[in-house]
Amino acid sequence: MKPGATTFKYENRLAKSVVRTGGMSAAEALSAAQKAVEEVREPTIAEIDANLQEIYALGEALKAGQAFDETALQKMYICANRVVAMGGVFGLGELGQAAYSLCELVSRFQTLERFQWQMIRVHLDGLKLLRNPGDHPAAIRDEVLAGLRQVATSVG
Repeated sequence: MKPGATTFKYENRLAKSVVRTGGMSAAEALSAAQKAVEEVREPTIAEIDANLQEIYALGEALKAGQAFDETALQKMYICANRVVAMGGVFGLGELGQAAYSLCELVSRFQTLERFQWQMIRVHLDGLKLLRNPGDHPAAIRDEVLAGLRQVATSVG
């Protein structure tokens, strides 16, 4: 420290109060975390659905154009990536996996600067099916995911 320098001692009152009172128990922390997740469930599910609608609309645009469209593919990738990020937290892990497969497919198409509409369509159908996982047996959902991964990895 330089001579004549003024120092200030910072006191974090929140940290001090947590330390003084013993902090939260693991059960209290878990309960608080679950409550926080529940508070954002509805708006997050709405955001997932909005991203899915955007993906479906972009798919229709790609179908109509039947040509490589970098901008549409990039938007599709961004929306699918958002679904990946949000899906698992709210019991839509399989939907997130399908969206991840779509990201992989789009990335491969971008690298090759071409695309095949039928491969996109299969992923769109998979996303629609996996949006409501309770409507389908686990074995069917597993087969759909395996098929999507196979489609995505076949490009290259």
